[in-house]
Amino acid sequence: MAAAGRSISILIPTHNAGRAFGTVLHRIMGQGRSPLEILVLDTGSTDGTRHIVAQFPAARVVEVAGAAGVRVWNRGVELAEGELAVFLSADAVPADGDWLDRLTEPLDDQGVGAAYGRQRTHPGRDPIGALRLGRRFAEDAQWRRARFGDPVTLNTLQFSIANCVVRRSVWRGIRFNERLPLGADLEWARQVLLASFTVAYVPGAIVERRRPDGLQAVFHEAVLSGWTDAVHDPAAGSVRQPGDRLIGAAAWDLLRRWRWDQLPRLALEDAAHRYGYRLGRRLHRLPPSVRARFGPELEAPAPHPERMDSERAA
Repeated sequence: MAAAGRSISILIPTHNAGRAFGTVLHRIMGQGRSPLEILVLDTGSTDGTRHIVAQFPAARVVEVAGAAGVRVWNRGVELAEGELAVFLSADAVPADGDWLDRLTEPLDDQGVGAAYGRQRTHPGRDPIGALRLGRRFAEDAQWRRARFGDPVTLNTLQFSIANCVVRRSVWRGIRFNERLPLGADLEWARQVLLASFTVAYVPGAIVERRRPDGLQAVFHEAVLSGWTDAVHDPAAGSVRQPGDRLIGAAAWDLLRRWRWDQLPRLALEDAAHRYGYRLGRRLHRLPPSVRARFGPELEAPAPHPERMDSERAA
């Protein structure tokens, strides 16, 4: 059996998860292997999230004060009792009853510090999201370990907190970086690789995402991407993923599938990505009131010194 003898805690950050959250918990309880616990890390939901969780004896709500984000991830691993901490997004439904076994199986090897699974969405409901996830999470398994000369950068990683397992003994030495508003999961995976652990990708551990992002969410994420690239170490690379810039391939795919009705949305998403990212890169130059409007969670006052030097040289 996968990760034989190892106890598993499932951690699900939530904020107004919605009625469909019951499907996520139901699918978890239908796994071939039962977790030790399911911790729902809630940051002040005002909908029926608590009522839904109360219907599942193995699950319990843990109130985490403050906004959702990286701090919640660290808090969840602190509270977990299992040797392995499995993170799952509140909108990610395990595709079958073998998801948990497949996801945790690589950690039978002590040299594996973490593993992550595949994400997909229904192409009929969200063709653009399906293409984006398909580009990021391929069908081929991968076991990656940093080797001499291997450029371990954020944009060469696809690790995602939405569907992953973390070895808690590794996390104790490498915590999630709470200063990063975006890409803290990628940076954590990067540090794990640099510490000579393996990070495995398990395409058979599939979850189905059910929430297509609105344009406002796309723009906000792009702003956070630009800001993160400005304040983080340039040697780490960029948090922008290949799927963020796919307008040409996506347009062709939509035409081929006779989904011409999606072309206007694709153009709007592309504009939101491009202009949001540029704004985020320059946000440190704007007054605090403007920064608070576009990124209230952003606290870093200035970009990384090396980036400031390059800006002056330019």
